[in-house]
Amino acid sequence: MSDNFIQVGKTIKMEIDLIPVLSFKGTIEKLERDTFVVKINGQYAQKEPQIVKCTISNSTKTRVCLFETIIRNGNSNMLLLDTPNKESIKVTQRREYIRVPMDKEVNCYLIEINDRRIESDKILPAIVKDISGGGVLLNSTLSLPLGTILVFEMELEDVKFLLTSKVLRNLESDEDGTRNLGCQFIGIDNGHRQKIIAYCNKQQLILKRRSEVIA
Repeated sequence: MSDNFIQVGKTIKMEIDLIPVLSFKGTIEKLERDTFVVKINGQYAQKEPQIVKCTISNSTKTRVCLFETIIRNGNSNMLLLDTPNKESIKVTQRREYIRVPMDKEVNCYLIEINDRRIESDKILPAIVKDISGGGVLLNSTLSLPLGTILVFEMELEDVKFLLTSKVLRNLESDEDGTRNLGCQFIGIDNGHRQKIIAYCNKQQLILKRRSEVIA
């Protein structure tokens, strides 16, 4: 199964769970018996082996391969990674819900970081860049560890939602160096989820009609 994903020329996303999270993209350059070589966009160096979380999509972006492995060596823009065992590889559908773009400012409150509850009134400003029935993509100047739980309020078509979400991905924006935080809704009321799904379906139809008019 992994043979369809771990191939020369494939784009791979990597995350090292540090504080802040270190994330970068690269291209698989070479396959060896027990290792493979990745060329990254940027520079990287390490003193000792590092655990890294990897994500590779298929050609149609409908399925994704997830696994953890070890970066054995990093020199400039070339990394040597262990080939993962088949038992450690998970292949899933990429997205269960329709996702639509938006550009909405929200104020987030941190609830939990590194499995520790946070009691603070400090606000984290962020921008919702897209939304689905499963979660949101937040853009922030602050990098948050994976697993961070936050809550924010937002309004969609005159309906207010108080949403709790968990950070699952933390990637650097290609545009300005800010952080794109992929967040999954947790504990969301099913009625609220259905309203968000209905909103996304409506927006997707509007976007489709606009593109047809332009074409």
